[in-house]
Amino acid sequence: MTTNAALHVVFGAGQIGAGLARTLRARGLRVRVVRRSAKAVGDGLEVVAGDARDAEFARTATDGAAVVYHCMNPSAYSARAWEREFPLLGEALIASALAHGARLVCLDNLYGYGPTDAPRTESTPPRATGRKGLVRVRWQERLETARADGLRYVSLRPGDFFGPGTEQALVSGDVVRALASGKRPLTIGRSDVPHAFSYVPDVVAALAALGTASDDVEGQSFHAPVLEVTTAELFGLLGEALGVRARPRVVGPLGVALLAPFVPALRELRETLYQWDRPFLVSDARFRARFPGLGTSLADAVRDTAAAAQPARRLGSTAPVPA
Repeated sequence: MTTNAALHVVFGAGQIGAGLARTLRARGLRVRVVRRSAKAVGDGLEVVAGDARDAEFARTATDGAAVVYHCMNPSAYSARAWEREFPLLGEALIASALAHGARLVCLDNLYGYGPTDAPRTESTPPRATGRKGLVRVRWQERLETARADGLRYVSLRPGDFFGPGTEQALVSGDVVRALASGKRPLTIGRSDVPHAFSYVPDVVAALAALGTASDDVEGQSFHAPVLEVTTAELFGLLGEALGVRARPRVVGPLGVALLAPFVPALRELRETLYQWDRPFLVSDARFRARFPGLGTSLADAVRDTAAAAQPARRLGSTAPVPA
């Protein structure tokens, strides 16, 4: 088990990494953040700037680490960038964790499972057919081979992000702020089927829990706490909290197919459209059994997401918005 004297090194300072670093620091832990720039992340947080694809740099940046967190994404949301950059990032962190005997906590995703109608569990076989999904399948295979060499790893797989600070997501902070000003949000596939969303503060808390837990979590993958709700219902609840009428514009499968050649984002989403054109169900039972009490209710998540979009309004919340 890790202690307050241990050094926790967080790679990535985006929508998850920055909040994770601040959360760990608030618990009294020593925290170092590794990112592309030297921009500060928070009080008491050491920042090291460099290219994490460089294995020697990553090894130096993790000197003295007890836990290393992989919260990085490639430079672009494209199959080409994922295939080129993700293995370099992963190999550098695996080598660093092995060199220092550190636990490697990986922020993963659900792409590796591919299309399936049944609720996904951590035991669901990988059936990915898309290029980005296959990148994730190969990553899991690499973690297992490295485990045979002594790697101590644990993975967290969230649903689609939403909540304060969320970027580049269907329910991002920008989308919620636009909703607050009366603009109609956009959704794809079907808006009337349940979808597994993960509230960003829950993802941060889950990573921190895995990084500080006892050794029994190692060698396992966990699904982060999820909230299964239709996109229409989620936008409707956010609209109610913001005092506006939410009327999502829906781009169905045919619309996605027609627009994909002209809209790069939709072109890249085609391989994971199965997440949006049918129920997308995920079981978080393993995580909740291991870490009871972690996980925000839908009502509280909606309330605080709306409060973050319009901080000048109270929206019925007296609690601070989680980092």
